[in-house]
Amino acid sequence: MNLNLLFSFIAFWSILPNGLCEEVPHSQKNPGTSERPNFVILFADDIGWGDFGANWNPNKDVTPNLNKMAEEGLRLTDFHAGASVCTPSRAALLTGRLGLRTGVVQNFNQKSVAGLPLNETTVAKVLKDNGYYTGMIGKWHLGMTQKYHPRSRGFDYYYGLPYSNDMGCVDVPTYNRPECLECPTKKSLFEEIFYGDQTAVPCGGYFSALPLYEDYGIIEQPANLTELGDHYAEKAQNFIDAASKSGKPFLLYIGFAHMHVPLTHAARFTNSTDVDTIYADTLHELDDVIGRVIKSLKQSGVYDNTLTWFTGDNGPWVMKCPFSGSQGPFLGTWLKDKYGGGSTAKTTTWEAGHREPTVIVWPNKIQPNTVSDALTSTLDIFPTLISAAGAKMSAYRHYDGIDLNDFLQGNTQDAHKNLFHPNSGDTPPFGEIDTVRMGQYKVFWKTGGTQPDCNYKFAPVVEHDPPIVFDVVNDPAESIQLTSETTPKLNQIIASATTLRSDLLADIASDNTTVADYSQSSDVLPCCDPTQFYCRCKKDKLRFTPRN
Repeated sequence: MNLNLLFSFIAFWSILPNGLCEEVPHSQKNPGTSERPNFVILFADDIGWGDFGANWNPNKDVTPNLNKMAEEGLRLTDFHAGASVCTPSRAALLTGRLGLRTGVVQNFNQKSVAGLPLNETTVAKVLKDNGYYTGMIGKWHLGMTQKYHPRSRGFDYYYGLPYSNDMGCVDVPTYNRPECLECPTKKSLFEEIFYGDQTAVPCGGYFSALPLYEDYGIIEQPANLTELGDHYAEKAQNFIDAASKSGKPFLLYIGFAHMHVPLTHAARFTNSTDVDTIYADTLHELDDVIGRVIKSLKQSGVYDNTLTWFTGDNGPWVMKCPFSGSQGPFLGTWLKDKYGGGSTAKTTTWEAGHREPTVIVWPNKIQPNTVSDALTSTLDIFPTLISAAGAKMSAYRHYDGIDLNDFLQGNTQDAHKNLFHPNSGDTPPFGEIDTVRMGQYKVFWKTGGTQPDCNYKFAPVVEHDPPIVFDVVNDPAESIQLTSETTPKLNQIIASATTLRSDLLADIASDNTTVADYSQSSDVLPCCDPTQFYCRCKKDKLRFTPRN
């Protein structure tokens, strides 16, 4: 028997709440009869604000489907991730809470024994408990031991990568800086001498090949990244088709591997745009997959009752040079001018680190072809979806996101007045709030850190007392530090920001907070067949279930 076919059939069965053999009542076959909306979250990885053609003209021909979404919905130009690195940003999206509350302040890795703390509730869990069918496709990065796996955190179905696509070797050609080696099939003499029975080494100390999961099982190791975009589109279509026929409202969360290094794409996207770069070809594939998801919603008859939200987890990884995205106008010029280098994008609290390309489509609810510069955040996704579904948020937790339903439907222009940007991998200590956005002003108590720029130059960690202030509305490049001469009310701005930060920290101290477990063990390394070099799968070893 073909085991792959069998397991694919089982996986498909599992995503049909009524079962394949149970006839769906005729009254439920029309997905338009559901009063509660469906939700699709499209979450890109390491994408730049300027990658979105509707934001930044040089890429207008690279993202036609995203541009079409902007024409059909609301484009947010001042929308921010809840953190500026992978894991904390995803935790913020799924919980509506900052890392100082959830304990998730840095990335988990391949050997992490835990993940998003179990007493933190995801938007998927709340929606599932309220009758939604829930699915996730793509990058999780919040723990892959069984208790922390997506299927254990509110999702009825899962297909994707457990963490970033550079956290395991692959066999297909990819693009990174430094270049990543393909998975070896046997140890070199060097490895035998210096590493003995250990299985790791090339390109960042990989511990195993990159695994691809379906539900709790590994179905491919190493994952074929050139096929991943097509697989995600196909799995999304299957999920949408099955969910729409079930009569239940649904949540589909897609965490793309695009645009994280190593970059790769299906062969048909090579030189597929006028922008002659590997990055543009990969971005074009991302846009194509998004277009196919939107097409699936329309073909299944659920598009008009679906809120579709596209954004990203953090800004571009500039040290990757030609393999990183566009910061748009958000250059962090002050840091470069003062210190001659340093990253001002991913992992930092400069604008390009967390300001994300964002568009939301919700037919008959959101006015088409509208643009807003309201201050908004991925932290708002949790409360907005919960409210739209008619569900309730926990009274035992404090949330940093706000319900945007009235804002999205044009009933108010109000959104956030302030945002707090946590240290996320560049400037320690991680999770701490050393940057506050207050209206048009942005206040830094600390700058610099461990991440270099494209030329591999660093900026030192500097604590600022008093803090430095920029006007990000009139100076998006954050190039001119405000002074009391240019800004007479500067001391008042600093005093207000200081009070806001103190009030936030006091609120967190009074909240039900969590400490995440960041311990590691080789025993939990995702591996479909430990007897094989780099954990390569043999067909009779597929569907490996991770350890508890």
